[in-house]
Amino acid sequence: MQSLVYLNKYLLKYKRQILTGLLFVIFGNIFALFPANLIGKSFDLITHEINNVNINDLSDLSSLYYVLSFYAGLLIVVALIRGVFMFYMRQNIIVASRKIEFDLKNTVFQHYQHLSSSFYKNNESGDLLNRLTEDVSKVRMYLGPAIMYAFNLFTLIILILSRMLIISPVLTMIVLLPLPLLSFLIYKVSHRINFKSGVVQHNLSMLTNVVQETFSGIRLVKSFVREQQLVSYFNKISKNYMNVSISLSHTNSIFFPLVLFLVGSSILLTVYVGGVLVSKNHISIGEVAEFIIYVNMLTWPVTSIGWVTEVIQRAAASQSRINEFLDIQDQNMFYATKKHKVSDIFFEKIYFSNLSYKYLGTNIEALKSINLEFSINQVIGLVGHVGSGKTTIIQIMCGILKPSSGELLFDNCVHTNFNWHQFREDVSYVSQDVFLFSQSIRNNILFGQNNVSQDELMSIVRNLCLLQEVESFKDGLDTFVGEGGITLSGGQKQRIALARALIRKPKFLFLDDALSSVDSSTELKIINFIKKNYKETTIVLSSNRLSTLYFCTNIIVLNSGRVIQQGNHQTLINTEGEYRKLFFNQMDNE
Repeated sequence: MQSLVYLNKYLLKYKRQILTGLLFVIFGNIFALFPANLIGKSFDLITHEINNVNINDLSDLSSLYYVLSFYAGLLIVVALIRGVFMFYMRQNIIVASRKIEFDLKNTVFQHYQHLSSSFYKNNESGDLLNRLTEDVSKVRMYLGPAIMYAFNLFTLIILILSRMLIISPVLTMIVLLPLPLLSFLIYKVSHRINFKSGVVQHNLSMLTNVVQETFSGIRLVKSFVREQQLVSYFNKISKNYMNVSISLSHTNSIFFPLVLFLVGSSILLTVYVGGVLVSKNHISIGEVAEFIIYVNMLTWPVTSIGWVTEVIQRAAASQSRINEFLDIQDQNMFYATKKHKVSDIFFEKIYFSNLSYKYLGTNIEALKSINLEFSINQVIGLVGHVGSGKTTIIQIMCGILKPSSGELLFDNCVHTNFNWHQFREDVSYVSQDVFLFSQSIRNNILFGQNNVSQDELMSIVRNLCLLQEVESFKDGLDTFVGEGGITLSGGQKQRIALARALIRKPKFLFLDDALSSVDSSTELKIINFIKKNYKETTIVLSSNRLSTLYFCTNIIVLNSGRVIQQGNHQTLINTEGEYRKLFFNQMDNE
C-alpha cells in the first residue's frame, strides 16, 4: 500500500474535479434514502387503511390512491435527480482518473527516455510495455472506480446507519452483527490478493515479452522453421499465466459469496427481529419494510468492499512495479548533465585521458587507458577487429555511455561537467543496428525536423543514391516501410538512416559502420558527397572497408581496447603494422 503514496501528487493536481465528484456522491446518496422512506410510509398508510376497513367496514379509498400516486410521482422525481447526480459524479471522478492515467503514462514513458542504454540491456521490452499499459490501467482503477465506490460506501453506510438508528437502535445492532466477521475476512484475504496480483502481472510481462520478440523476429522464425517450437513455448508461458490467474480468481470466488451470505444473513435477521418488534408495537410494518430496503441498499456497498479491496491491492502491486523503474536514476548523460553550463559549445579539441570502459555485469574491458587528441572539423577513422572497442569509443563520444574511469575532455571541460543535453542538438549518430519507424520513408528521414524543404530532402535522397530506388516504389517517399523497415533491404535502411542524420546538418557526425550493407562503389559516392558538403562537420566513423578511409585526417587502429597505431591512410600503409596487414589482406581478397 505504501507504493500508492506516489500517486498523491496526481490526486492533488485534480483535487477540484475529484472533490466535486465526491460532493455529487454525497448528494446522490442522500436522494437514495428518500425512496425507502416513501415506501415505508406507503406501507404504514396501507396498513392504516386496512385496519379502518376491518373496524368500520366502510372506507373511502380515494384519498389513499391520491397519496400513493403522489408518492409514486415523488419516487420518479427522486430517481431522476439521483441519476443526474450519479452522472456528474462519474463525469468528474472517472474523467479525472483518465487524466491521471494519461499523466502517469507520460511520466513513465518520459522516464524511459532518460534512462541509460545499460537499463535497456538488462530489461526486456515486453516487461517495459506491460508496466506502461497493464500496470497503469490497474492503477487507474484505483484512482477512479475504487475511490468513487469506497467513498460511496463510506457515505452511504453513515447515512443509512443514522436512519436505521433513528428507527430502532436494537434492530440496527442485531443487523450489524455479521459485519465484524466481514472485516476479518477482508483483512485475511487482502494480503493474499496482493501477492497473487503481483505474480499475475509478472507472468503477463513474460507473456508480453514472448509475443513482442516473436513478432519482431518473425522473419528469422520462419526462415529457420521454428514456428512449432515457439508456439509450444508460448503455450507453456500462457498456461502458467492462466494458472496464476485462475488461482487469483479462486480467492475472489470464495470471498464474494461469503460476503453475500453475510449480507443475506442480515436480511433474515431484519425480517425475524423486525417481526418480533412489530408484534410488540415497538416499530411499525412500514419501518420494517424501510429497514429491509436499507439492508438491501447496503448489499452492493458491503459487497464492493471485496471488489475495492481487490482493486486497491492490484493497484498497489502494479504501482510497486512502476515505482521500481521510476526509482532508477541511471540516466544517460544527455539528461544527467542537463543543468550544467558550458560557455561555448563550439570547442576546438577533444581529449581522451586514460579513459577506460568496462561493461556492467561482465569482465569485458572494452577500452583500456585510451589517450587520444584530435581537433574538430577533422575526419577521424576507427579501425580494428570485432570487439576492438570502435563502437564503445563512438558511444562514449556521443554521450550514450559513461566512461568507467579516466576522462573525456572538450577543450578543458571534463565530460562530467559538460552539458551533453545542449551538445546532442548538434550531434547525429548512425549505429550499426539501423532502426526505422513504422512510418513512410519521408517521415523516417525527417524524424524530428520540421523546417526542411522538399528540395533539400530530394537532394539528400539523390546524393545518397536512393532516388532511383525510391521512385521505383508506387508511393515514392510516402511508401510505408513496415515495422523496423521490414520491407526494405539492409542497404536501403542504412542509407535512410544516414539521410536522417545528414539532413540535420550536424556539427558532429558519428557513423558506426553505417555503410556495411552498401556496395563499395555506392559507398565511395556517398563518402565523397559527405567529404565535399560537410567540411564544417567533425566526422568520426568506423569501417571494416579500409579503402574508404583514405580521406580521413586521422585513423586510429584499435586492438582489444587499446590504441596500437595512429596516422593518416598513406602513413599507415607505408608503415609495418596492423593497418597495413588488414589493408593488403582486403585487397588480396577482392
